[in-house]
Amino acid sequence: MGIAAYWLLVVLAGTAEADAIPFAWRPVERWAAALTLGLVSSTALSFGLALGLGLGAGSALAGPALLILIFAACRWRIWWARVDRDWVLGHISGWARWSPETRWAVLVAALLGLAFWLLFRGALYPGPGGALLANSHVWGDWSVHASYAQSFLLGRNLPPADSLESGTAMRYPFLVDFQPALLEAVGQNLYGSLDMASFVIGWAATVLIWHLALRVTTRPLAASVAISLVLLGGGLGFAASYPDGCQQLAATHPGYPAGACTTLSSATPAAVVGFLGHLPFELTHLPRSYDGEGPAAPALPDLQWYEPLLAFWMPQRDFAYGMALVALTLSLTWDSLVRKRSRPLVAAGVVGAALPFFNPFGYLVVGLAGMWWLARRGRVRGLVAFLAPLVVLGAPQLWFVVSGPHGQLGGPVGTNLFPQLDLGWLSHAATACTQAQFRTGATCDSLYLTGTSPPTIAAFLAHTLTQPSFYLSFVGFWLSNTGLFCLLALAVVGLARLPLRLGHDVRRHRLVGFAAPFWAVFLIANLVVTQPWNWDNTKLLSYWYLGAAVPVAWLLTAGRRPWLKALAALAMASLVLAGVLSLDAGFVGQSNLAGSAPVGASATFASPNAQRVAAAVRAKTGPHAIFLTEGQPNDPVTTLAGREVMLAYDAWLWSYGQPLARRYQAVATIYRGCQSGRPCQVGALLRRYRVSYIEFEPGDYNQIAVNRRWFEAQHLPVVVRAGGYLILRVTGLWSTPSSGRG
Repeated sequence: MGIAAYWLLVVLAGTAEADAIPFAWRPVERWAAALTLGLVSSTALSFGLALGLGLGAGSALAGPALLILIFAACRWRIWWARVDRDWVLGHISGWARWSPETRWAVLVAALLGLAFWLLFRGALYPGPGGALLANSHVWGDWSVHASYAQSFLLGRNLPPADSLESGTAMRYPFLVDFQPALLEAVGQNLYGSLDMASFVIGWAATVLIWHLALRVTTRPLAASVAISLVLLGGGLGFAASYPDGCQQLAATHPGYPAGACTTLSSATPAAVVGFLGHLPFELTHLPRSYDGEGPAAPALPDLQWYEPLLAFWMPQRDFAYGMALVALTLSLTWDSLVRKRSRPLVAAGVVGAALPFFNPFGYLVVGLAGMWWLARRGRVRGLVAFLAPLVVLGAPQLWFVVSGPHGQLGGPVGTNLFPQLDLGWLSHAATACTQAQFRTGATCDSLYLTGTSPPTIAAFLAHTLTQPSFYLSFVGFWLSNTGLFCLLALAVVGLARLPLRLGHDVRRHRLVGFAAPFWAVFLIANLVVTQPWNWDNTKLLSYWYLGAAVPVAWLLTAGRRPWLKALAALAMASLVLAGVLSLDAGFVGQSNLAGSAPVGASATFASPNAQRVAAAVRAKTGPHAIFLTEGQPNDPVTTLAGREVMLAYDAWLWSYGQPLARRYQAVATIYRGCQSGRPCQVGALLRRYRVSYIEFEPGDYNQIAVNRRWFEAQHLPVVVRAGGYLILRVTGLWSTPSSGRG
């Protein structure tokens, strides 16, 4: 009952907010906007209420309910004036006379709803024997999301601190994970709260993107092509499906020429014929058929652009929120630009200001796009109306996020210093240098900006840009990773210069102007690495792909002659084939031989033993207790019990830019225990980091040596012992003398 009440209140709150925005909503677009606005605003307000009232069903339901009351108090006269017989009958008859565009929108929304339901119904789910299973694509990321969500609900982590590294500030966009905690507070289980929220925001985001593309191109078919590219767009990685499949057939069919699978020779034609005659059942889920990893050599080198649906939409919960808010903000801004109206720009600025709390990269994108579009059209008043709420409400949180630690050189998990000046992104070896290394003549593909002087930056740029190999690798990299996509985008720009019908249409739809700020994002992402892990620049490049896909989709649907339509269909197939092939790998699994059973479609998120451990932790320890763990990604102490830990899985914290050397060394020192006759720091370190419990677990993720026998010999109180897990209360060691007992 509480779950249904929550969603009803969220929808009503979002509907009231959408109604207050002076914008010509399309019918289905209004529903997607209402869900997005309702989720985002009610989560933010419930968070504020929870700071004073605590997180529970009351604060979860009070957030959207209070929003409804606020908008009702401000707009009840408008709503009351609408409620008459003619208004009701007009709406009913209006829906009965659906326009072709509305029929398109309903069909697309239904298909997207089915796709996301299939996607998230098996993201996190109960399996046989009481285990909690996760799709392999969300296992790692959702361990983080579950840990943060549980820390809010079970660990009472309010105001929020980073529960994965005790005593540090929460610089992660935490409202993404506060929302499922609200769902749990009204009675939903953990997996249902993550699955359902991801399904809803994913559906809303894609519907909003479809309508954004429709507003720009005015073609439902073009909008459908655009959303297909955003979800499935890829490069030439599908070329690996033949060598991978051929190699597998060669391993299982006697006489099949394995050498012909990866090299061109006189045996190649026969190998192709044999392959087509014996298509393996696992063709579409061969080992990483998308990027050529498997028993055969990669068909193309350096493929980094993975299938968006599996790489971004499914595991990265902040990504879907970012896409929804960006699409909504851009729709308001673009429509205001086209219709020369300023009132919706205030709402666009307010919506965009929520992005630093959900997806900081999206904040940069909407800020750049809004300023670009409005400034170039001389809309000074509109620019002020847009930027005022965007900056005042959103910039402080963005500054808080970016002002955090920026990594370190030579840390225990590797260097994670950022940002880096890196021309061409991953189109080269990406060997990073400091200023001192660059000045001594070291080979540098990228340069750490921390501590680097402007003259050194200028010298690095000049050195890189004078290398012919840079341009060849850059062009080849993006051709192989996006196929025809970049070429088609350049074709749109070329058409805008020609006095042809297509050129006139490009100018009339302002396609080049629409896409320009997104190509600026592309250049930024190919100039600066914004995260410790350079691959994470895809989080910014995904927005480039979104904006650039709209003109490309328009071009693919612009042909009127049959041969042009046929070419467009082939081009479209080449753009999504790699993504389509990857889907089966993601949902069925992968296999190394044609006859072997596919594996990897799911992984154990929480075993029955892990759930017993979590239950004991919840029952026997305080919500604010700090644990020392070995860093298992899906540790039940964090994912199921929501407790704070001294150091979680170090690869996560490394990718956040945390300097880990001192804390990592402290963890290693504690786990070594005390050696007889030697100085011992265990007690002092436990006291310094306020660690009350230590966990020993199956597996070794942080690669820290543990002396479990020493801790057991101290006769410490046992919290739980189950299935390889052991948790001890260690507050008694806080007063351990400097020389420990062996």
